[in-house]
Amino acid sequence: MKNATKILASFVLLAGLLGVTACGGTPSDSSASTGDGVTVKFWHTMGHTNATLVEKEVDVFQKAHPNITIQMTQIADYDGLESTILNGVSGNVLPTMAFCYPDNVAKYIDSDIAVKLDNLISDPTIGFQESDGSHTDSAGKVLYGKDDYVKAFYDEGTAYPVEGTYSLPFAKSTEALFYNKTEFDKNGWAVPTTWDEMWALCQQIRDQYPQKGDDGKYTYYPLGYDSDSNLYITLSQQLGIPYTSVSGDHYLFNNPQAKTMVTDLKSKYDTGLFVTKGSTGKGTYTSTKFTAGEIFMSIGSTGGTSYNQTNNFEVGVAIPPSIDANAPAVISQGPSICFFNRASTAELNAAFEFYRFISTTDNSNYYGISTGYQPVRISSFQSENYQSFMKKTGADKTLFTTVAAVAYTMNDSYFNSPVFVGSANARVEIGALVSSVLLGTKTVDKAFTDAMSNCLHG
Repeated sequence: MKNATKILASFVLLAGLLGVTACGGTPSDSSASTGDGVTVKFWHTMGHTNATLVEKEVDVFQKAHPNITIQMTQIADYDGLESTILNGVSGNVLPTMAFCYPDNVAKYIDSDIAVKLDNLISDPTIGFQESDGSHTDSAGKVLYGKDDYVKAFYDEGTAYPVEGTYSLPFAKSTEALFYNKTEFDKNGWAVPTTWDEMWALCQQIRDQYPQKGDDGKYTYYPLGYDSDSNLYITLSQQLGIPYTSVSGDHYLFNNPQAKTMVTDLKSKYDTGLFVTKGSTGKGTYTSTKFTAGEIFMSIGSTGGTSYNQTNNFEVGVAIPPSIDANAPAVISQGPSICFFNRASTAELNAAFEFYRFISTTDNSNYYGISTGYQPVRISSFQSENYQSFMKKTGADKTLFTTVAAVAYTMNDSYFNSPVFVGSANARVEIGALVSSVLLGTKTVDKAFTDAMSNCLHG
């Protein structure tokens, strides 16, 4: 990636792409702390388009730090990345840093390969600096370091069963309500803000569009939900229903309140008010049916904004419904980065400086604006560049700008699910539980019993 033919030659040029000046945001030269010829192995799950964006940042970083080589390796998905890392422990074939979700990091901590980052974070030379990104609070105090991150994004990296910081946010996503604005405008439908309003609108749409195909299935659905597990987890959070716990008896979801919730979802599914990815029977994302005009609303990841784009109709975006519109709770998702203790001190120092570089105010903006993911810093959201991006109008306004503006309003509404070894299993089992009940392949009691058994003994 040091080849002179690479797209960008300097941070100034990268800043030009961002539409901002290149003042601040560049970590100090790392030659004193990393030594010569240091290679940082960075494993990730980005596809070609997103990886190319980061490769441009790598070029800039390496030109400013000629003694550091960033070696990027793409692995298909998070499960594959986790397996590759855990399988590499015995042979000491591990990256220096890698993309992660909290569930992955819990296993890395349990395998004693994850780095506790607090000393790196606070190091006076290579730790967080004000120049990485800062903002001024209402009292006029300048905040930087961890205080410049969106709180829920940063707190995710500290919510493990052991004390300390073990991951740091790279880019985040949440869920949004994508809706067919053309149909909404034509019919005078109001965008729902609560689940009561949502179910009332779904019933209205069902009554208006009762058609069924030769297979007996509804031709149109009012609402689709792209993730069965997120539907369950979000409703549990909003209703205050126990799901899982970091300590003690981890799996708490087999309770009467949860069974009542799923029974209610089954009733609404049977009357044709909504469908999920799992209940399509073919694993079809509801965003696919949404853009085809077969679903009028779809709740899905902001990181998948491009999958909700269509020329078939105008797409609107809103905050997903909550039980209480004044107390919304939306799930936090998206990649973080963790580091591995088989690397040398010089490699870890270099990796941490690279992390700081790709997560500066400007660079976090750059990735977010280009991909539909959200920046991770408050200073990024407050920057003139990002504010201008969110406020684009006319021909310059895109679905990405609309999603960014909606997601910006949710920064204080995110929640993180409890993380422990086995929390990923709970998510998988809960998703299967919901789809099996909706499809009628299991009773509610059987689905919960099986899910609990699989979590405990699977």
